[in-house]
Amino acid sequence: MRQEYDGAASLPDEVSRLARRFKVSTLVILRRIHDAGGMTRQEFWNAYHAEVERLLAIPRGSGGNFYLTQAARVSKRFAAALVTSTLEGRTLYNDAFRMLGFPKQATFKEQSPRPPRRR
Repeated sequence: MRQEYDGAASLPDEVSRLARRFKVSTLVILRRIHDAGGMTRQEFWNAYHAEVERLLAIPRGSGGNFYLTQAARVSKRFAAALVTSTLEGRTLYNDAFRMLGFPKQATFKEQSPRPPRRR
């Protein structure tokens, strides 16, 4: 930390840079700068409270899109085989919901491909 910290840089920029470098929160970086002797106790608390205010002002996300991230949780091949098996009656709907992580039948039906037409 002592080797990486640039006391001449602006504190917010340096804190952000070090947080990315060490993959920790900006609050942890502020504490480490203080522990390393880079700021007084009063400077630390002033910077800490300012950083908490900044973090609280950042708008929260919606938590992501369930349908867009589902492919990362379950492979497309597995999902397609399970949907087909369920629509053909070989797998129970409740089991398919559990394996795919769907909370209810409506979600499953919204995402299921249409069964092939019989000629």
